[in-house]
Amino acid sequence: MKIAVVGCRGFGTVHLRALSDIRKRKDIEVYVFSRDETAAKNCMKEFQAKGYFTKFDSVLESEVNIIDLVVSHDEHMRMGLEAINSGKHVMLEKPIARNLQEADALISTANEKKVKFMVLENFYFDTSVWKAKELIEKIKPLSLILVRDLRLNKVKGWRTNYEMMGNGSLIDGGIHFVDTMLNLGGEYKEVKGMCKRTFAGIEGEDTSGAIFDFGDYLGMLTYSWAARNPPPVPAFEIYGEKGTIVEDPKSREAGKPFGDLIFNGERIVVEKMNPVVREIEGFIDAVEKGKTVPMDPYIARRDLEAVLKIYEGCEQGAHENK
Repeated sequence: MKIAVVGCRGFGTVHLRALSDIRKRKDIEVYVFSRDETAAKNCMKEFQAKGYFTKFDSVLESEVNIIDLVVSHDEHMRMGLEAINSGKHVMLEKPIARNLQEADALISTANEKKVKFMVLENFYFDTSVWKAKELIEKIKPLSLILVRDLRLNKVKGWRTNYEMMGNGSLIDGGIHFVDTMLNLGGEYKEVKGMCKRTFAGIEGEDTSGAIFDFGDYLGMLTYSWAARNPPPVPAFEIYGEKGTIVEDPKSREAGKPFGDLIFNGERIVVEKMNPVVREIEGFIDAVEKGKTVPMDPYIARRDLEAVLKIYEGCEQGAHENK
């Protein structure tokens, strides 16, 4: 199995480290891509890749089986469609796209071409979330789910650009936490959001809040790139008539978004599995064995749709503030 990581710097290095781990168990060849030949050579050397590319057309024309796209959001549809139409199986770093039209084009084309397509949303594969979903049944009926992430994130490059991002922080880092909210809460009836562009230095919004109506209970989401020195607080809390489930920030380990759980005051130790390794290895298995991909791309579309609905309710759209 031959895999080309397109975008070997930034978060692409996280994918390459995961592939280095997977190579211990699987017979795969890894190739890297960067338009900068020096960067491509450095990535190849650092991650012991089989080779490198500096032109995307060369990747499309090569014998690689899987293309792993870790590129700016505005390139997701174009490069994704080119890869799919060339007959390659495609892994695409979240979000699936900037809007639903782009997302639908990727999904429908992959179906037509009969190739595997999956968005890499590592939070979906986090073992803490799946354990919390299991425990939720013991505390129902629910009243409230809280999900939050606050940080000071001074980004550079394409992430500062509204058009390339598709807005701001929520569609980028925040979509992880939207995914967590929906994996825990399920289908929602309505979502209302507000957002602001403050001092993070991006053209899109940097601080967002949303309330999800799950019917019998509420979900409250807070996400910001403009929070200096935030305290270590739980990333999610779940409240029910028969108890509480709280993520423990003190138990988090590198490479894993969430830590252990506190269930009605008792610590539940969660398996410490790197979700990036889990998602990529699962996709490779799906290609090798002709199985369904471990995360349906419609889940990524669901997450994007929720983000876009939150943006619809923003009192101060970032685009008007440019």
